[in-house]
Amino acid sequence: MTGAGPSRFADDRGMQNPYFPVVRTSTLRASGVSKATVQGPQWQRRARGLLVPANTGLDALTGRLGDAAALATEGCAIGGWASFAVQGNPWLSGPDPEQVRDVLVHCPPGRQLRARTGIRPFRGLTYPDEMLDLDGLTVTTMARAAFDEMRLARSLREAVIALDMAISTAHGAPHTTLARVAAVVGAHHKVKGLLRAQEALPLASRRSASPLETSTRLVLTRDVGVERVAVNVPVFSPAGDLLGIVDLLDLDSGLMVETDGEHHRDLIHHTKDNWREEKLERAGAVVSRVTAWDHRDRLALSARLNEARRAAGRIHDHRWTLAQPDWWRKWEPARRWD
Repeated sequence: MTGAGPSRFADDRGMQNPYFPVVRTSTLRASGVSKATVQGPQWQRRARGLLVPANTGLDALTGRLGDAAALATEGCAIGGWASFAVQGNPWLSGPDPEQVRDVLVHCPPGRQLRARTGIRPFRGLTYPDEMLDLDGLTVTTMARAAFDEMRLARSLREAVIALDMAISTAHGAPHTTLARVAAVVGAHHKVKGLLRAQEALPLASRRSASPLETSTRLVLTRDVGVERVAVNVPVFSPAGDLLGIVDLLDLDSGLMVETDGEHHRDLIHHTKDNWREEKLERAGAVVSRVTAWDHRDRLALSARLNEARRAAGRIHDHRWTLAQPDWWRKWEPARRWD
């Protein structure tokens, strides 16, 4: 699911909520739909006790979210990456819409929701102010969802990536703030993964525009040892012309690092990348490009960035600056990079 908000479906057949077409068989029967209709061609069986209107095309992501929404009983809330997806932030769902992780569902004491394929019940403490009612669908707040993504991450780096995507003001999707996430983390004790979440907080950046940018920043800071990295920083010529928005800038050596995600492969993006890189290099910058493939060998990537950093440090004739001209500070599109 992508976009600024969740997909909506007509709520005219006894559906549990207006977000997804998946519905419990028991919900339909309780709304007065006959057994014959439920078993007829109007509905298709999706899983045990779950139905979907016939001829409804569902991708794996939307189907998984729909299953969770239908199964969640009163008082339960959809959390983690799924809460972000429902609220219009697709960045925590993962890069492959067909490889969907289990949906975390928060269940209060006394509410029964058994684990099943794609559903992961959580019965730990969840405060009332960490839940939202979205027209009949209950989800956790983004701040609480970010906390769960951080504490359940497989590594500290993955926790930081989740946090960055939760608070980013650069990727254009709905987001929360670092302060709100920190408040949720501080309100919980003795829960699995709490230490990992606490360790991730000081490593976050609200300026990261993609998981690849965050991963590359962490290589720079934790593997290469760069102490000061600016994220998505505008770089100008001495005359005040914008040379480009640089993904990562080592403020000590001047090395500029550009990350190439999937969208950089198309011809238009690749051409614009080349133009920007040429302008930066003519201004005396050393630019290093990093792809997801590079991260398969983090040691080799670290060595390459170290070498590029040494080369950048040898250049003293910089014809670029971070000083922002007046027009930039007054230009509305520049607010994205504040």
